Amino acid sequence: MMGLFTTLASPPLPVLHQPEQPQPALTGAQPAVPVVAWGVAGGMFKTIFDHSPEAIVLTRVRDEVLVEVNAEWVHLTGYSREEALGRTAVDMGHWLDPEERKQVFAPLYQGGRVVDADVTLVMKDGNPRVVRMNATRVHEQGEAYILLYLRDVTADRLAHEALRAGEQALEQTNDKLNRQIKLYELTESLAKVGHWVAYPDTTDLMISRGAARIGGMGEQTRLPRGQLMADLVPEDRPQVEQALKRMDGEVVEYRWRRSDGQMIWVRARFYRQIKEGVIQAEMGVIQEFTDEYQVRQSLENQLAFIHKITSRAPGLVYEYQMWPDGKYVFPFVSAGVQQIYGVSPEQAYADPVSVFQRIHPDDTGLVIKSTWAAMGAVQPWRCEFRVGRLGEPDRWMLGNSLPELQPDGSVLFCGSITDITAQKEALARLQASEERFRSLSALSSDWYWEQDAEFRFVRIDGNGLSSAKLASEAAIGKTRWESGALGVGPAQWAAHKAQLLAHETFHDFEMQRVLKDGTYMWASISGAPIFDADGVFCGYRGTGRDISARKQAEAEIERLAFFDSLTGLPNRRMLIDRLEHAVAASARHGHHGALLFIDLDNFKILNDTLGHHMGDLLLEQVASRLQACVRDVDTVARLGGDEFVVMLEELGAVAAEAASQAEMVSKKILQALNQQFTLGSHQLHSSPSIGVTLFHQHTHSVDELLKRADLAMYQAKAAGRNTLRFFDPEMQAAASARAAMEADLRQGLLRNEFMLYYQRVVDDQGHTTGVEALLRWRHPERGLVPPGEFIPVAEQTGLILPLGQWVLEAACAQLVAWSAKPHTQKLTMAVNVSARQFKHPDFSHHILSLLRLSGANPYRLKLELTESLLLSDFDEVIVKMSELRSIGVGFSLDDFGTGYSSLAYLKRLPLDQLKIDQSFVRDVLTDPNDAAIARTILNLARSLDLGVVAEGVETAGQRDFLLHNGCKAFQGYFFGRPVPVEQLELPAP
Repeated sequence: MMGLFTTLASPPLPVLHQPEQPQPALTGAQPAVPVVAWGVAGGMFKTIFDHSPEAIVLTRVRDEVLVEVNAEWVHLTGYSREEALGRTAVDMGHWLDPEERKQVFAPLYQGGRVVDADVTLVMKDGNPRVVRMNATRVHEQGEAYILLYLRDVTADRLAHEALRAGEQALEQTNDKLNRQIKLYELTESLAKVGHWVAYPDTTDLMISRGAARIGGMGEQTRLPRGQLMADLVPEDRPQVEQALKRMDGEVVEYRWRRSDGQMIWVRARFYRQIKEGVIQAEMGVIQEFTDEYQVRQSLENQLAFIHKITSRAPGLVYEYQMWPDGKYVFPFVSAGVQQIYGVSPEQAYADPVSVFQRIHPDDTGLVIKSTWAAMGAVQPWRCEFRVGRLGEPDRWMLGNSLPELQPDGSVLFCGSITDITAQKEALARLQASEERFRSLSALSSDWYWEQDAEFRFVRIDGNGLSSAKLASEAAIGKTRWESGALGVGPAQWAAHKAQLLAHETFHDFEMQRVLKDGTYMWASISGAPIFDADGVFCGYRGTGRDISARKQAEAEIERLAFFDSLTGLPNRRMLIDRLEHAVAASARHGHHGALLFIDLDNFKILNDTLGHHMGDLLLEQVASRLQACVRDVDTVARLGGDEFVVMLEELGAVAAEAASQAEMVSKKILQALNQQFTLGSHQLHSSPSIGVTLFHQHTHSVDELLKRADLAMYQAKAAGRNTLRFFDPEMQAAASARAAMEADLRQGLLRNEFMLYYQRVVDDQGHTTGVEALLRWRHPERGLVPPGEFIPVAEQTGLILPLGQWVLEAACAQLVAWSAKPHTQKLTMAVNVSARQFKHPDFSHHILSLLRLSGANPYRLKLELTESLLLSDFDEVIVKMSELRSIGVGFSLDDFGTGYSSLAYLKRLPLDQLKIDQSFVRDVLTDPNDAAIARTILNLARSLDLGVVAEGVETAGQRDFLLHNGCKAFQGYFFGRPVPVEQLELPAP
């Protein structure tokens, strides 16, 4: 067979020159990953281990037990991981002969390695397979292991043996044919050769003895012409008939059935003898070659089997023969050569250079060098190289072969070439991913960690700062707790482990760590558990982050959110939270508690005289003295300004005793705060007013308790200050009534329950010159509610703003209605404006917009202001009044004389009118003082060129007195009560 393949490579082959320096022999396949780099049960290179194209198995030395196998080993042997792990190969029947195993592994126990050892192993299905083995001995954590790489070479072995058998059979066939030819040459009678002759004038064929013996016809010498065709196999008749027609001596092979029924193969040549254009005779020479055919067919079947095996094997199976002079041929290549090198098997046989031309130029030298080294040492060849095909990207190949020294001095390599591009790309991606991970972890402020199933650190990566903080070298092999973790209780840690075992990832698990220098840091970790193929927990990995700064910020935020920045006491939010807990605890245990609302007397005077910084010093000292007056279980809080609250807990189950204890603490606070305060160079006395209320169970809400204590504190102030008062139910009733009034006011605005009454303003002749608009509330249940009841509540709650706006809109609408009639178009409309309403930043804008939208004449609108408006922001008041007066709006100072009005202020205000309060008008005839005040106001108005309206005129005597002293305008019951517009007496048309 070798000769057959050799003869196919007819052209002379180029010589691969051997390198000048002898190259070291290859030592066989090397493990891709040292096991000590990733540990026994997994690790950084677990992915490579699992996805290796070669079967890998890890065996413990002391008991020969298999501790890990990869997916390729499972595919090769048919055993599952569960069937393999924890058992020995001998127990499984995988390795039949223990003595053979010891002999193969003997080098490992002498410090060596097992390199390319071919052994026969029995798979799970009972079939033996030839496996090429490489093995080395490694140590991990004090334990010795054997790491084995296995590759199935059964197909290689079968192909090699088939090639040898075919070559031997071919050589035997050639010898046999040579002998037959020689025998035929000696005598026809001794050879399986015969002939026949047919003459034109005969119907029979003359056959020789040799032909008769071939056909099993004994000594027969004649054969009917039709008999020759009748004994042929029908499938072969067409080609014999064609040969008989041609009679050109071309060889034809066909099957012939002998007279005894035996089927034989014959080879024939047919001739025609012609003389002077006339057929003289036709003859045929026949030879039986049944034995030769069977040998040839057997060889072809073997070759077909080889091609079938090699075509299904991954990659390329080949034989490569090389001589010391550099000549080389490919005695055999499988069909895979087309896929890998882009050349056909025929091209490889005829031109082996074409195969090497496909190797990447940068790798050609490596392939040649390693081949010469393997040839010189007759050692296994293994090499990784790239192959390039036109228009396609380079692909990585792995070549493996075993060399055999031949009698002629050549070396025959029998092996395979496998495409490992996918593995190379996977490894490159893995390495790139690992490099990216290391780069990112080195740049990131976070760190990466891994722990085993016992929660011991096996890896910690991070930047220099993180590593320095974590003391990573010292932490390896230790648990978190052994390496300085704090702040996680047993129950929390148990819940965390349960979360891991439930295959759940986790985020922001926080704990403290003790650093090398003894300081503390807060760490937040996030990660996920790791499980093996059987679902067994192997550990977990994740990231960590230093959150100390965030924790400090959160603590500061909490301090700012729940504690007073000046005194450090709990603020209102913290007090409410603690009060809610105290009320709940009171309900559980049945104990009373008390709430003390403390306000410093005359604190505003201190701020105004000595400055706010002195006020802050006083508040800090007050806070300190309050804390000294209570127990640890009690709470002292600052609500803001000079208001403090003390919450007393666990005062007993009896209300009287609880009240007594609360009173005792309150008196202790009074005594402490009445002591002299030293504020810098100033000595100051201060006093508190204290309101006290008790709480028990869930009788009242937290807000209600604070309101009660606040009301009690105001009762203490009303009692003369520097004292204490307990909450009074009557005071609560008044507050409740005020709250109910507020709710009704809001509903009244929504339901449009308000209306305007009008009271006439007359001149000295009694003619109506205008009206004052007075707000009235027609409540659906209470009836007509007097303004004195709901206006103060509206002022306190801020509802005076929407009410005042409604009054202005209604008044302007009435002015517009009157302007349409000649007898009412000159009437003026006076509207009371509260100080709160007037001081609103958008008051002027609202008035201007209202006048523009309603169309009311601004010269008919008069706004009545009270003297209290002049006590603050006087310049701003002047600006607003001047702005509105510039468009015609008039101003009147209401209830003049009841407050405090500086004459300098009056001179600067753009007023049009003063209104004498009815309290002076009522007694002008009986009280000389009131009479003197009324005359003074009238004289002052004349000097300032201001008009005057006297309010509350109820008798003719009052009118005459005022008229006699120069008053020209009046308003009061004497001229008419406030009435709806329908009942108002207006000038006649």
